[in-house]
Amino acid sequence: MSNKAESNNTSNGGWDPRFLLAIVILGFSIVGVVILAGFVLGRDSNLTTAQYVFGAVLPLLGTWVGTVLAYYFARENFESASRSVREMAKQLTPMEKLKSILIKDVMINIGKAITFVLSKPEKDIKLKSDLIDAKLEKENKERLPILDAQGRIKYMAHRSLFDKFIVQEVAKGKKVEDLTLQDMLDDAKYKDVLTGSFKTLLETSNLADAKTLMDKIKICSDVFATENGKVDSKVLGWVTNIIIEEQSKV
Repeated sequence: MSNKAESNNTSNGGWDPRFLLAIVILGFSIVGVVILAGFVLGRDSNLTTAQYVFGAVLPLLGTWVGTVLAYYFARENFESASRSVREMAKQLTPMEKLKSILIKDVMINIGKAITFVLSKPEKDIKLKSDLIDAKLEKENKERLPILDAQGRIKYMAHRSLFDKFIVQEVAKGKKVEDLTLQDMLDDAKYKDVLTGSFKTLLETSNLADAKTLMDKIKICSDVFATENGKVDSKVLGWVTNIIIEEQSKV
């Protein structure tokens, strides 16, 4: 059934009250004008009187009819415009959609995120007890931003990275409980990931900017919004590749 038919009929097959109202008012107005004209001209042939009566009544009827028609057809125009907007939205590409979304509107507030703040040297931070057990396992998380005392992002660690390093070191005969963050940093391969798997932007940047940065660096899955957009300032929020993927759906 067409949209026009849907607007004229109710779901149970009856007529839409608004459609009936429009028909009644239009019919009443036309009949009223005809009757009034006949009555005035029949009772008084004085043209001045006729002009006076019509001059007073016709504007009233015209306003009445115009109001009803404007309401009725404006509804149809609004529905048509809404459909057009929805169709246009469907035609947006994922990147165009990301350009319309600011980081600050979807980021994880760093104050509410699970993070680790460096309060002692890296050599004294145990991978298992301080980072994995106390943070990732306890909070059931897979990612752990590591910040310095000033709230700046220092390292970005994923659980899979910790596990891979531990397996490598245990195979060399080392004990899991003895491994530290410094041990990971002493391995160039892992240091590159800890320090190079994230980027920073202003919170007023859009998600397309964040995705562009991620796409340039294969190991990058996280972007942090900082006060000045650079790594040397305090972190305000955090956007992951998963958030970007969700927001890019059209």
